[in-house]
Amino acid sequence: MKLLVVALAIALLVWAPFGFCAGADTAKEMFDAAVQAMQAGNYQQAETGFRKILALDPHNVSALANLGIAYAKTRRYTEAIDEYKKALSVDPGQAEIQLNLGLAYMKEDDYADALSYFRQLYDRDASNPKVTMLLATCLISSGHADQGAGLLEPLTLANPGDATALYLLGLAYTRAGQADRAKETFTKLFATAATPAQTNFLMGEAYADATDYPKAEQAFEAVVQADASFPGAHRELGKAFLGENKNADAERELRLAIRDNPEDGDAYYYLGAMLVQSERYQDGLPLLEKASGLMPGAWATYFYMGKAELLLGHADASAPLLRKATEMNPDDAGSFYLLARALRAEGRTQAAAEALRRVAALHETDLNVERRALRDAGIVKNGGAESGP
Repeated sequence: MKLLVVALAIALLVWAPFGFCAGADTAKEMFDAAVQAMQAGNYQQAETGFRKILALDPHNVSALANLGIAYAKTRRYTEAIDEYKKALSVDPGQAEIQLNLGLAYMKEDDYADALSYFRQLYDRDASNPKVTMLLATCLISSGHADQGAGLLEPLTLANPGDATALYLLGLAYTRAGQADRAKETFTKLFATAATPAQTNFLMGEAYADATDYPKAEQAFEAVVQADASFPGAHRELGKAFLGENKNADAERELRLAIRDNPEDGDAYYYLGAMLVQSERYQDGLPLLEKASGLMPGAWATYFYMGKAELLLGHADASAPLLRKATEMNPDDAGSFYLLARALRAEGRTQAAAEALRRVAALHETDLNVERRALRDAGIVKNGGAESGP
């Protein structure tokens, strides 16, 4: 589904006058300078500029929205979401901000929250194919594949050459259990995709989404054979190898992905995480550090860096990294457990005990959720006895 999460390249919002008079000319100069920095790719300078403006006028929609874009450009999606929400609280009708907010949620794999914003945009303009595909993606990813297919069917009829829409429709049929329709749609995809590489890449994505890693491997191998420079092919082939526990092959492909695109944060992350999991801590750490610079909003990068430092015996370096992972993802019990180990190694027994209590609370929550799901499905009685066959 990452295929549909397009880059957050929405045009910068136009200048909106501030709600104060004193220093307005200076503020406009600051805003223009921040926009120019953003356009030049200097996101740190842009962030600083928009923050200065917000110190003068905390409710300036343009500064809030563009600060969100600066965060999104540097993959800090949680912070971007906060800024977009602040902007919408001031001006709820900004369609561009709603779109950016939905995309940021999708980047976080939070399709349920993204769905409501794309639904609003779709209700406002059902003829927009991009919004239609984004809404359909959220529906497919949140257990409503049949509704997603219903949105995509007229879109593919109107645009029979749209490979992305066909791919999504085929995926929707697959998840809805309509195998014949899925096969028919993917056959159309083969006929309309621009190149064999594009066709196989889309198929590889579909197989990977269904966790059919051997077929994903075959598809991505075909991409590489057809076009060795196809963007993302080596990375996705490496990930397919990871799904099959073929670590040596995965390492080769992920290193090729990094060679072809030194800014591919995902490739650094997957390779670094694999090396840490393989107990090659010293090899994995530099890759994860690079990934954290490219994707500062990815909590799992800090988890694996913290794990590597802990298992190297560097509890003092491990604890801050694991603490950051728990702050970014407070629902991951594994991060709290490793944090407890790091804190205990430092002699901070009370803080370690607090982290372990969080582990216990998360496990209890997971167990209760599972019990409720089983009860709702009619598998377990209130007393806990199985009611199924």
